Order: sequence, then C-alpha cells, then structure tokens
Amino acid sequence: MSLPSPARRLGVLGGTFDPVHLGHLASATQVARAERLERVLLVLSARPPHKPTHRPASIEHRWAMLEIATRGRSEITACDLEVRRAGPSFTVDTLAEIGLAHPDAELFLIVGIDAYREIDTWHRPDLLLDRANLVVTTRPGHEMDPADVLPPVAARKDCCYDPAIGCQRHKSGHKLLTHRLDGLHLSSTEIRQRAAAGSDVTAMTGAEVARYIRENRLYQGSAS
Repeated sequence: MSLPSPARRLGVLGGTFDPVHLGHLASATQVARAERLERVLLVLSARPPHKPTHRPASIEHRWAMLEIATRGRSEITACDLEVRRAGPSFTVDTLAEIGLAHPDAELFLIVGIDAYREIDTWHRPDLLLDRANLVVTTRPGHEMDPADVLPPVAARKDCCYDPAIGCQRHKSGHKLLTHRLDGLHLSSTEIRQRAAAGSDVTAMTGAEVARYIRENRLYQGSAS
C-alpha cells in the first residue's frame, strides 16, 4: 500500500482491528473533523506487544477486513506499515516511519483513554509527543476527565500547561488533546463473542465485514 501524498494534518489510529467495526470508523471520522485532519491512517497492529495472551485472527484476515471497511472513504485509509515491518508493533517506530514519509505533515496520534492509561508501559513513551500530537478519546466503559489526562511521565519535564489553548504543550510544539466521542459504543470482544455464537454482527461491523467474518468462519474455534 502506498501512503497518501503529504498532508497538512495527518491522523494515526492504531489497533489490532480484530475485527474492525463501525466504532473505529466513527472515532477516526469524528477526530478528523474536529481536528481538521486531511486523512486518518488506520494502522493494523500486526504483533501488538501489549496483548501477548490474546490470539487474534490472522494478520491476513484482519488486513482484509480493514481494507474492506475503509474502501471508498475519503477521510480514512488502511495502513499496513506494521504488517510489513518485522518485530513487535511499536507505535513510536510507526510515527517515526510516517514522519519520514511525510516530513511536512503534522501528525495526530489517536488513542482511546483505556490504552492511554497504560502509556507509561509503552516502548519509548518519552518520544511520542516529540513525534506527534496526542488525541486521547473517550471509550465505552471508561470515564475520562480531561484534567486528569497528563503527558507520559518520561515526557513531563518537556511539557507545560498552556492556558492559551487549554492543554499541555510539548517543547516540540505538539499538544496533548482530548476528544469526547459521540455515537456507537462497540467492542471487538463483543463482536467476536457474537460471531462465535452464530449471531449477526452487521449492525456492529457493516454488511461487508460481517459477510467476510461469516464466509471465513472467523472466531469459531480453530478458524479464528
């Protein structure tokens, strides 16, 4: 996959997408519009280091579903950087690679509050705000008070609260932003459970992804 032409404001939303669902697409679209992003890359986390006990569907199946879900969407693009890169899927490396490909782009890393609460355990969290703005979003079942969303501990010495913009600003100029999402409250775990029980998941994934899950018998015993 070729990345889009250098964009002025480019979003990055990573995940295992096991499977991708309408909530992921809504999150990307809402943040894109709120932050005036030209494009959001949905980056498939091929080998997520923080989910060692979860055995997801194969990379091939997850990538196929992500391509199906993003087909024809002007604001969202499926991105296979981490699929093509060997080793664990470290976000800081992905940001560096996208930054090199788009030296004129301002990057916005989109992270749900549940994942952000583990940010200090990520690989090189001190470099995240150096490479991108961070947009922390609400997640179903996880409360978020914007005042409690602080920079990674390793980066706090390089950040300060800027009252002019009402958020933390890194010495690089990148900001730590928060965004409250509206709409769908979905989880991939629930979708996998429903698919395993033979239930229809169209309302959660869209018709084409639901068809792919059904035709490939995903999440049903060894088929997942």
